[in-house]
Amino acid sequence: MQNSGNIAEKQTRRTISSSEELYEFDVIGMNCTGCAQSIRSYLEKSEGISAVDLNFASEICSVTYDPARTSRKEIKRLVESLGFGVSSDDDEYEAEQARRKNLRLLKYKIYVSAILSGVIMLLSMKDHFHIPYIHLPENVLLTVLFVLSTVVVFWCGSKFLRGAMTSLKSGKFDMNTLITIGSLSSYLYSSVIAANAVFGLDIAALNGTKEVYFETAAMIITFILIGNYLEAVLKSRTQTSIKKLKDLQAKVVNVVREGNELFVPFNKVKLNDIVIVKTGDKIPVDGRLAEGFGVVDESAMTGESLPVEKAVGDELMSGTMLKNGFLKMKALRVGKDTMLSRVIALVKDASAQKPKIQKLADRISAVFVPIVILISIITFAVWFFFLGAAFDKSLLFAVSVLIIACPCALGLASPIAIVLGVGRAAENGILFNNIDGIENLMKVNTICFDKTGTLTTGQITVKNVYVFNGYSRESILKYVFSLEKHSSHPIAKSIVNYALDQNIRNGLPVEDFASESGLGVKAKISGKRIVVGNEQFLRQNGISFSNIIFEASKSNLFVGIEGEVTGVIEIDDEIKDDAASIVKQLKKKDIDVFMISGDNESAARRVAIELDIENYTSKTLPDEKEKIVSGLQAKDRIVGMVGDGINDAPSLAKANVGIAMSAGQDIAIDSADVILVKDDLNSLIKAINISKKTVTVIKENFFWAFFYNALAIPIAAGLLVPYGIMIGPVMAAMLMAFSDVVTVLGNSLRLKYVKIDG
Repeated sequence: MQNSGNIAEKQTRRTISSSEELYEFDVIGMNCTGCAQSIRSYLEKSEGISAVDLNFASEICSVTYDPARTSRKEIKRLVESLGFGVSSDDDEYEAEQARRKNLRLLKYKIYVSAILSGVIMLLSMKDHFHIPYIHLPENVLLTVLFVLSTVVVFWCGSKFLRGAMTSLKSGKFDMNTLITIGSLSSYLYSSVIAANAVFGLDIAALNGTKEVYFETAAMIITFILIGNYLEAVLKSRTQTSIKKLKDLQAKVVNVVREGNELFVPFNKVKLNDIVIVKTGDKIPVDGRLAEGFGVVDESAMTGESLPVEKAVGDELMSGTMLKNGFLKMKALRVGKDTMLSRVIALVKDASAQKPKIQKLADRISAVFVPIVILISIITFAVWFFFLGAAFDKSLLFAVSVLIIACPCALGLASPIAIVLGVGRAAENGILFNNIDGIENLMKVNTICFDKTGTLTTGQITVKNVYVFNGYSRESILKYVFSLEKHSSHPIAKSIVNYALDQNIRNGLPVEDFASESGLGVKAKISGKRIVVGNEQFLRQNGISFSNIIFEASKSNLFVGIEGEVTGVIEIDDEIKDDAASIVKQLKKKDIDVFMISGDNESAARRVAIELDIENYTSKTLPDEKEKIVSGLQAKDRIVGMVGDGINDAPSLAKANVGIAMSAGQDIAIDSADVILVKDDLNSLIKAINISKKTVTVIKENFFWAFFYNALAIPIAAGLLVPYGIMIGPVMAAMLMAFSDVVTVLGNSLRLKYVKIDG
């Protein structure tokens, strides 16, 4: 093994204790190994750092440190104080640390709030439940209740108070407003009663009232904190799919550079590096197999359970695993450009974005909260002024309305369903490039397919060669072989391979070679003018088609020598096995199917007939494809475009939903809203079904959220008091904290198990 001092190799061998963490970063500005030694020595002497590895060649520094004694920020400052730069992808780490810290603090506040609220409840209810051994003077009791509830409301519930202040400044009310008004109403009212009793203020308006509701304010905060904690845990679990994807990413990669094997971090693999993959290794980057043979498990990326055999020349995808064999692959996509990195980025973006339906819910919430406040005021007024209830009882009804109507379920309705839907799609090899794709796909009523590589395999094969005008089959093949060797077109490669299979090995000298994209090639061979291409190209070059009969339903290339047709090459692009079934399923879903092909009329017609597609075009240029999509949209059609090539990019971008096959060109993938990683048309049906199921769950979540409020608000306002049914503020807090989470979570979790096939 060369370069045994390599940092990444050392990292794999070092044992890091459970209390320590590893911090990797690039050091910028080192001029010699002395610089590296100086940085290493300086860091090793610093507090909290137990080990330092710094490789001058790769400029990567690895620091093992105790987070209780130092921090990444401090380590970065130490290196920068020596005059060197530091570069690291640390934002994600810091965000995760902040989330964990907030979750720990929230849990701690719940413990404090629950204990103090329990004590407050016990002291407040001692006379009701005849609890012995608690004998406190009234002044002392009220003072204790005031102090304990103050801690609960202003420290444990500080996030709600800050949120309410922020919403007040912005002029937009939210759930924090309702919780703050509700808890502070009970707290302030009780504080005034306590002050009146303790300090003998003799406030006449209170009419000697001594009933306090500190337990109401405290319990509201406690139960809603518990609800918030459940939401926070739930949201953190929605990141599970992202974490699972990251686990598929190799941390250290074995590469060959200048004849030496090196271990480098994943983000240090370079384009065209030779990467070594051994049995059990994760394939770290996208590339092509250059040497070796292996069996690869691609299930994590494509959903295909059966291992796939890989031979020289086959494509390899990051995030998959070599089950058996030994591979040397050429890296074609590295870093953030690999399929796995793009999958991770797409899932992250999807979970962070809001679909249109959630934006509507946000607007509804902005109006809903002021309406709830108004209903609360009306509730108080009706009970106090019209029904003659006591002030405190009227206040409790008003507070119950505020608490039970908190619109937190509206905030959870969409994000939970979206993340679960996107995660289920990713598990099945379907990626949503943007969040609107998952919402729009279910609305599509027209799907346009590109032909080659989408409905067909895209693997052009030569079926047969026919000869005319006295030429032998061998001589025609030799001319065509000599000419097509100079072209990189896929059809040219197929013709060359066919000729090789026919034992044509030695080509003839070629002069004046010329190629016209999409039409054909021409040159002089042995003094003769040879033209190979479609009918249009040959006619443009003065080739006569007299006395030549050929089958119009096939795709054909023609060979012209010295002005006359001397051969016909019959080529074929096989239709995908599942194409007919997919077209039939789409029609059952009342989705119109179009085929937009750039191929010739006979090839397009053959595929259309076999797949029972009535609407199709041929010889369609990229800008014409885009116009066809626009024309359908002008007829109020919601169009999905499925393609894989550069010529599909404009139409993919123009369509309401662009759907790209992952085996296609990068520009097509970048233009699409949905990517079918598995390159399987069955994934299209699954994507449509996931879209429908996800949007249905979101709508159901909104329904249950509104239905709950519509039912709960009148009951909280006291509508059923004549029948002995009453919801107090504490009960309202319990119901609000748990029912929204259970309803939304329980309904959304169905997305993990619903059927998406067919």
